[in-house]
Amino acid sequence: MPASLQVVEVAEGVRSLTISHPEKKNALDADFLDALEHVLTKEVGVRAWLLRAQGSVFSSGYDLTALKGFPEGRPLPEVRMGEVFDRLARHPAPSVALVTGPAVGAGCELAAACDFRVGNVSARFSMPPAKLGVVYALKGLQRVASRVGEQAARRMFLTARPVGAEEAARLGLLDVLSDSAEAEAIRLCTEIAALAPLAVQGMKRGFELFREAREQDLAAYETLRRVSFNSDDAREGKEALLARRPPKFTGA
Repeated sequence: MPASLQVVEVAEGVRSLTISHPEKKNALDADFLDALEHVLTKEVGVRAWLLRAQGSVFSSGYDLTALKGFPEGRPLPEVRMGEVFDRLARHPAPSVALVTGPAVGAGCELAAACDFRVGNVSARFSMPPAKLGVVYALKGLQRVASRVGEQAARRMFLTARPVGAEEAARLGLLDVLSDSAEAEAIRLCTEIAALAPLAVQGMKRGFELFREAREQDLAAYETLRRVSFNSDDAREGKEALLARRPPKFTGA
């Protein structure tokens, strides 16, 4: 059976995406990538994503049975994977990965593509391509390094040593380490969803521009900032603060 993605609204503006491929420890494949891209493209009204997995393994990586023979001219699977993970990273709504088990290879990169990672003591991250005799995609190296720093990423990729939950928290690969990881992840998503969407989305794009920083992108970011300053939500935020009441944001 191919991997599937279950979509459920767990709170207003919060969509839960659950990886389901239990017979292969939630290995990712082309069907999963298609499903994730479809959801990211078609779902509307989303202010935060909660990405999690069925069972005790977040993801065992890309399905190895799909990695058979890549003659000249046939794209490697990382090309498609990188495109879809970029779509997740650049989606206006922030994403939170709930990691309560191993996140291996492509599974580790998928978690790194999210804005935040929340886990418990069972969380473990590893990048084993050196054990498989393959060179991992440059985009994947950059994505992991952007979360843990270049030196820690070198250690993960060049030694293939797994990173446990406590070390992941020290490196910044886990933003929250808790025995109540699911509740903490949902709480984080609902907190984000309650904030002004234009402000959150604009600043999220700003962080992405740290690595791009082209002149046209910076100009686009300034446009996002100007729109947010002139928005109804900006007015509502100020009025609510002055009135000492909870704001009611609409995304306009």
